[in-house]
Amino acid sequence: MAVKTHIVKGDTVMVRRGKERGKRGTVKAVFPREGVATVEGVNVVKRHTKQGTRSQNMGGAAQTGGILEKEAALPLSVLQYVCPKCNAPSRLRHQHGAQGAQRVCSRCGEPAREAAKGA
Repeated sequence: MAVKTHIVKGDTVMVRRGKERGKRGTVKAVFPREGVATVEGVNVVKRHTKQGTRSQNMGGAAQTGGILEKEAALPLSVLQYVCPKCNAPSRLRHQHGAQGAQRVCSRCGEPAREAAKGA
């Protein structure tokens, strides 16, 4: 089941709980169906991968193995939007105006950046 999310790709967010509590980062991807998002530089995990070769129709380049670091997904309930104007975590409100619904910071009233269409 998809989760209604106020966080979109490119937003600056803060982690509210867990081992990464208090850290801030930019959202790289949001997966509403799973209810998770990946944040740049937060929740970095190590994955051990085996070296292998790709088939010729996939490019033919050898895939390097070793210990790779990547960001693991975090639940959306753990993330809170950070307003660029107030530089503080805040909730988002939706204001309906001439341009349609717009995300607005509930602390200072600054409009949040729009979600990229198709991203």
